[in-house]
Amino acid sequence: MAAERRKARRKTEKNRRQSSGVLAKLAIMLAVVAAVVFGVAIFFKVNTIEVQGNIVYSAQDVIAASDLAVGDNLLTVNKDTAAGNIMARLPYIESVSIGRSLPDTVVIQVRESQSAFAVNSETNTVWLVSPQGKALERADTEMLEQYPQIMGVVLNSPTAGQPVTSLDQKKLDAAIAVLTGLEGTGILEHVAAINVEKEYDIVLQYEDRYEIKLGGTDDLTYKIQYLTAILAELSDFQAGTIDLSFREGSKAWFYPKQ
Repeated sequence: MAAERRKARRKTEKNRRQSSGVLAKLAIMLAVVAAVVFGVAIFFKVNTIEVQGNIVYSAQDVIAASDLAVGDNLLTVNKDTAAGNIMARLPYIESVSIGRSLPDTVVIQVRESQSAFAVNSETNTVWLVSPQGKALERADTEMLEQYPQIMGVVLNSPTAGQPVTSLDQKKLDAAIAVLTGLEGTGILEHVAAINVEKEYDIVLQYEDRYEIKLGGTDDLTYKIQYLTAILAELSDFQAGTIDLSFREGSKAWFYPKQ
């Protein structure tokens, strides 16, 4: 009996030591977690918010639209929410990326629409539209002199920051396809007007020098590459019509102005 009692005591003491060890490990883990949380809260505060790529909007405008602020926790900043806020509140912003730079900086990189085209709306107002088809702002008379026009299409009631629509959606889609395709080619900045009255017979006015007949939006990438090559070959003193409609085979034609 005595041996059994001693055995039971040893088992109880062993269980007590094991329980104490588990509790000690748990306490250490909790202390480590608390230290990490405390360190994050204290040492990873946002002290600097840097904005890059902005031209139309000031850095202060972009920061205010993001809802980010100095003093926020750097590691828990919701980048998607902040980017969405900027896109929703600043119509000229086309894309946003947000990154963290340890120990205390948030970097907001924006890409703004650098081109805008004036388009009539059904409410007898004129709106500026980005090449991606987003309504930027309502244009006044003075502004109209600064922007090229999309002709042959009328917008439904636009809302700043939202994609535009039209009862003639095919025409609008054709215009947007051309404008988007021209981005980055160096041509878009010279386009004085685009006429999509007939979406299968699109006409661009390049400054006051060239009338460019694109036909429809079929083979658009090829047509734009072809156009780029043609413009590179023409001298600064030439003017006329560039026909890329391919009505007469697969070759483009240049007709000098008489």
